[in-house]
Amino acid sequence: MNSQEWTVMNPAGDANVEHRSGAVRIDDFSGRRVGLWWNGKPNGDIFLNEVARQLESRNPGMTTVRMWELSPSTMTAYGVSGENLDKMVTSADVVIGALGD
Repeated sequence: MNSQEWTVMNPAGDANVEHRSGAVRIDDFSGRRVGLWWNGKPNGDIFLNEVARQLESRNPGMTTVRMWELSPSTMTAYGVSGENLDKMVTSADVVIGALGD
């Protein structure tokens, strides 16, 4: 019988986590450009359109930027490229995202 050699590996790893503070809270969207980001999953656009409707009714002068209409390549479930993140940052004051499934 042939002998076999095995190496036992420990699957636990030491993670180096960079701690960051959260985004600044915006209490009033009046006069702001609010970007809506949708990853393309079913019904996320329906949800975001309702969020936009509710926010617009409460915040005079607020405008909505639907990122998937501005740049269809932002509609992805596989991660947003740096180029598309830059587009979103320059197109809105704040971005609200919806992930569907």
